[in-house]
Amino acid sequence: MHDPYPFVCYPPPYDWKDPGHKQKQVFFKSVSEHAKFSGFPSMLLKDWMGGYFPNFIKTGIIIPHQSFEEELISIEKPNYFDAAKFNLLHAGNLMKQRNPEGLIKGYKLFLENNPEAKENSQLLLLGNADYHKEVINKYTVDLPQLYVQLTSVPFSEVYWLQNQVSVNIILEANSEISPFLPGKFPHCVAANKPILLLGPKHSETKRLLGAHYEYWAEVDNVKAILVIFEKLYKEWLISSKTVRLNRPDLENYLGKAHLKEQLEKVFGND
Repeated sequence: MHDPYPFVCYPPPYDWKDPGHKQKQVFFKSVSEHAKFSGFPSMLLKDWMGGYFPNFIKTGIIIPHQSFEEELISIEKPNYFDAAKFNLLHAGNLMKQRNPEGLIKGYKLFLENNPEAKENSQLLLLGNADYHKEVINKYTVDLPQLYVQLTSVPFSEVYWLQNQVSVNIILEANSEISPFLPGKFPHCVAANKPILLLGPKHSETKRLLGAHYEYWAEVDNVKAILVIFEKLYKEWLISSKTVRLNRPDLENYLGKAHLKEQLEKVFGND
């Protein structure tokens, strides 16, 4: 189960109530009671769905999105990308509930406090953002360091960029809980670059990165985002412009060995 089902089970601020949700809940209660095992990419999602259908707590196993070895295809460098700069990338759909304004404000303040960074840094937003397009475009007028491409971008290009940039950004909804494991999380871990996580404290991504992970802030905490930008930029300058995530524990968790362990719970060791 990749996401909550039916839609009425989504946590706020995802206020979806799909047609026939009561019948779907009856149906899914039956599914939960008859399935011998139930798979979730996230521990928090298993616990969240267990609040609606308690049998998932008993049958649930965690199979996170996988980080299989992908061939890094050599592509023609996008003309908007300068590898010599301090590049911060958010790639992916900015849904209605994922507001990037705190991120942009934090970056704008970072440039004001560190004027030398105006010449050697860039914030890239790639992906659909229909609900936020007007706000984002407003900032691009006076912020040439903000590059936006608010349409779908080929996976090969995004994957290449994730491995080239200085920092990858994961932006979640402004909420009490985010039980989802983003599909791009394994790619960001495999890229071995720092991850800037913007989202609630109670989230699966935060749980995996750790309680004391330093590059995390709530999505609208502009001052905290500013501080993280300054810390990352300083580390980038003093480390010959290469900072690593360095999380072999997460690489293992998202890899084949852990997947094998989970599948053996279902199929046995034969």
